[in-house]
Amino acid sequence: MSTTDDRIRVAVAGIGGRGTWAAQQLAQHPAYRLTALCDVNLGKLDHFRRKAALEHVPAAPSIEACLRDFELDAVVVTVHDAAHANVAIPALEAGKFVFVEKPLEATAARCRAIVEADRAAGGKTFVGMNLRFAPLYATAKRLVDQGAVGQVLTIQADEFYDGGRSYFRRWNRLRAFGGGLWITKACHDFDLLYWLAGQMPRAVYAIDALTCYRPRADAPLYCADCERKETCFDSFYHGRREPEEKSLAEVAAEHGDPRPDLCLFNADKDTFDHGIATVDFEGGILGTYTCNVVAGFTDRRLRVSGTRGTLDGSLASETVLLRQRDPRSSEEVSLDTAAGGHGGGDSLLFEEFADFVRGTREPRVRPPEAMVAVLMGLAATRSADERRRVEMSELEATHTRRRRPCPSPPSRRSSTPSETSRKPRKTSRRR
Repeated sequence: MSTTDDRIRVAVAGIGGRGTWAAQQLAQHPAYRLTALCDVNLGKLDHFRRKAALEHVPAAPSIEACLRDFELDAVVVTVHDAAHANVAIPALEAGKFVFVEKPLEATAARCRAIVEADRAAGGKTFVGMNLRFAPLYATAKRLVDQGAVGQVLTIQADEFYDGGRSYFRRWNRLRAFGGGLWITKACHDFDLLYWLAGQMPRAVYAIDALTCYRPRADAPLYCADCERKETCFDSFYHGRREPEEKSLAEVAAEHGDPRPDLCLFNADKDTFDHGIATVDFEGGILGTYTCNVVAGFTDRRLRVSGTRGTLDGSLASETVLLRQRDPRSSEEVSLDTAAGGHGGGDSLLFEEFADFVRGTREPRVRPPEAMVAVLMGLAATRSADERRRVEMSELEATHTRRRRPCPSPPSRRSSTPSETSRKPRKTSRRR
């Protein structure tokens, strides 16, 4: 910590959607001094600094330069999912505290590398599994631990995410950069299933499909070239009014990033738009998770049922309904609803991270525990690809400990699906 200022000197690495949010939160938080912003695309970074009135915060093109040039206490990692290890490990090796956005990483090997680096650093990593902070899930966990539903039998988690459609024009659409939606999206809910079950997962069976956002012959590769760009509600330009300042993604494209107006249908992708996973936990607990990024609304729903009762809730509600096995007996438990993203979970993240850095609080999720959700996502991916039940032991038996750098995002010059990324991995099932 600084000897002249008791604020935590922090850098944000990765200025995308989540990184811009983190930078603005930290700049306003009294516990932090935003010391540096780091991104390989300096043109995008400069645009964000001007727009957010953060010109006074220096910029760095890499984590190595950031660690070399600035006095830091902590680094917040918000690069794309398969690059978390590339930033977190150098920061840990430099003795910094690290906040890693969910998921921990996108492969078992790189998760393991972070776990080992964190152990060598003395345990300085805080994983931002923000739904554990949301009032709905925090209340559900408290009720389960108090025995309100008895012995847990089944846990159902459903997610319908209208904004998820945009994944199919962003890096999330490619497993190389996010592991696919069973990791980049489902890690939230796999972690909740694991947390609420209080038991380790034994096996996963998943099925998924790409049905809505399949290629269309009547649409071009880019929305700007489409005659329906103003009326198609899947268009990058739908609902925009002129004149309008360029988005961060458009500015990033002018400085080397891929174009942001890929057609959701014709963009290359190797993930799904809806899927269901079933998880077999130790202790006879069964969990299910439904992921749907086609639905025209956004909500997460939860049901935990046990030998004494069942609790129901959603992020859109202000109460949790607790029903006893006697159908005449039920009660509504009020939620301490909070503003902010992820059901109010986001508002607490950096408050608790500050306490962790100062040594007054343990993180809710450390890397070994956060790795479990990634392994569940990897098992779901393999299960859906191979159409079979996947034992969790298979992942431990096959993953390598060798640290691998992540690939770079596709370059701006790409103009066809074959040029924007590697081809989707062939599987035993055609999507």
